[in-house]
Amino acid sequence: MTEIAFSEMVGRRIRLGSWEDQRISTYRKIRGAIEDGRWDEAAALGHYFVDEAQVCFAIYRQWLGDLTGFLEARGVPAEEVARADAAILELLVMPDGTPFDPRREWAHFLADNERLVKWCHREDRAAALEALDTMKETWRRCHDRDADHACGLMNEVKVRLGEGAIAAMFEHVLLPLFAWRYEKFDIDAHPWDEGLETLMLVGCEAMRGHLVGPERTGDFELEETDDRFILRFDPCGTGGRTLRPDAIEGTPARTEPPFEWAVSEEPHSWNHFEPGVCIYCAHCMVLQEEMPIDRFGYPVRVIDPPRGAGERCQWQLFKDPAAVPEEYYTRVGRDKPSTLGSRARGAAPLTAGEHGLPGTG
Repeated sequence: MTEIAFSEMVGRRIRLGSWEDQRISTYRKIRGAIEDGRWDEAAALGHYFVDEAQVCFAIYRQWLGDLTGFLEARGVPAEEVARADAAILELLVMPDGTPFDPRREWAHFLADNERLVKWCHREDRAAALEALDTMKETWRRCHDRDADHACGLMNEVKVRLGEGAIAAMFEHVLLPLFAWRYEKFDIDAHPWDEGLETLMLVGCEAMRGHLVGPERTGDFELEETDDRFILRFDPCGTGGRTLRPDAIEGTPARTEPPFEWAVSEEPHSWNHFEPGVCIYCAHCMVLQEEMPIDRFGYPVRVIDPPRGAGERCQWQLFKDPAAVPEEYYTRVGRDKPSTLGSRARGAAPLTAGEHGLPGTG
């Protein structure tokens, strides 16, 4: 029986279990429970699938407004921003040709989830499996268009303001997310063994919610060694997905027409000084490497992004933050400090409430 329980550290309920279990998507666990006739577990996991999706859906609601706001704050007239935003959305119509409306699609997703749970309670295997696939696909369509919308706006920043503005864009967009999700991983706030466990749990949850993997089910690789955890996504459901043609909807990679959203062309700390990283992918290096190094003295996750359509994304999480090799500091233009923690770095406290993204997680 899969355990779903409230976490004091996260501030809400989360799916628990071994790390081997965490790599298995909630979609696949629901399917297994239905096929085995474990109806209560299938229904509970069905409800929790919404929790996983909600984490991603909430982040995009903040990002999209902050991205258009950043363009306007940097001098792009509001009417030009609105036209650019509308042009992006025209590329993101639903498969039946209707305009993409995330709130409408979220409502469809919730209705699909209710149907799944209904058929689980009625113990109808065929209807429950069909409802599960419908629900997952409704969420994928909504999620992927939100990710594309963000990617398109990031491309507008690059085109209109140049790559030199990307670091400031990420600072503007990611600080609320950092305060919401990452400030708790400071060793001066919580012991690292406690922080690392939570970091793993929320990371696995988020990538399941982003529906990583070639079948877009949320399954991924997870390897544990003596000194670290290694997670691999083939592809991740956001930036890595944009580099590949969409096999489900038959659309091209987002670097190709009609999208033509460019990858980075200049060396920066946020692409490890190696051009070729998609702008969206670069947010992981800022959020998980640069920001925590600057505030805590160590990266919370070490990121190796894909640099082409056939490459996987890889995360490394070190069991001892002091053991992160120097090379992972150098490639983001930092020096490895002798002491760790926000107090040693002189970092002022952050709170999510001050930075516009409510909730915890």
